[in-house]
Amino acid sequence: MKANKYLLLITLIIGLGAGTAQAQNDLKVPLSDPGSPGKLVLSTVFSEDIVISAYDGNEVIILFDGEDEDENDLIREDGLRKISNSGVGMEVSEDDNVVRIKTAPNTHDLDLEVRVPRNFSLQLQVTHGDIYVEGVNGEHEIKSTNGDIEMENISGSVIAASTNGDIELDMTSVTSNTPMSLTSLNGDIDVYLPSKTKFTAKMKTDFGEVLTNFDIALDRTASETQVNSEGGKYTVTINKWVKGDVNGGGPEFLFKTYNGDIVIRKKS
Repeated sequence: MKANKYLLLITLIIGLGAGTAQAQNDLKVPLSDPGSPGKLVLSTVFSEDIVISAYDGNEVIILFDGEDEDENDLIREDGLRKISNSGVGMEVSEDDNVVRIKTAPNTHDLDLEVRVPRNFSLQLQVTHGDIYVEGVNGEHEIKSTNGDIEMENISGSVIAASTNGDIELDMTSVTSNTPMSLTSLNGDIDVYLPSKTKFTAKMKTDFGEVLTNFDIALDRTASETQVNSEGGKYTVTINKWVKGDVNGGGPEFLFKTYNGDIVIRKKS
């Protein structure tokens, strides 16, 4: 069956009025195949908070707030009025159960909440802002440059990366034979996994500690050697990793941060 296509361009301009105005909006996006697994692809530059939560429904619901500037801030000392461009610009499209959301680069002070069906994979990319995800089941790829990533009651598999932020992950079930990766540059990594999860942990932190209450059969010889040659000169770099099998081993779960702690906890 040919997929239905749904395309919507939203431009919300908050008018100039007395005082500060707050606009609250919601949008319901129908799916081409309701009841089947889907995917949310979201990209934004500036955001106060991005909240993604699962619910028992067959549509994607988008709720967003945009805040206008105070009128007094728009009048300069010479009497000229600045025309505000602080409105929310957002593009939303749906094709074959894939919902894409992209906000304009100059969108500021945006609070965005998206409610998705429970069996929904996520691909989120945020430059400035925190990400919170709750209750979804799927294959998830989450990236934040300047912000924390917090995920609760997650099922499936996760690849999460933050340059300047912490990563917190609480998983209720893990897809078997699927690798995962949690990486940060300046931030802690704190993860809860079901106690019977089979995986091979590969862990590294330069300025922090690695802590766990799992029983890990450690490989004391784990390291990586990189050889680079340039202009006839050779540079050899040895990266020390902590590696070991949990519950007999399985797919590789990578945990890496430069400046922070790594904590891997088991849950009953």
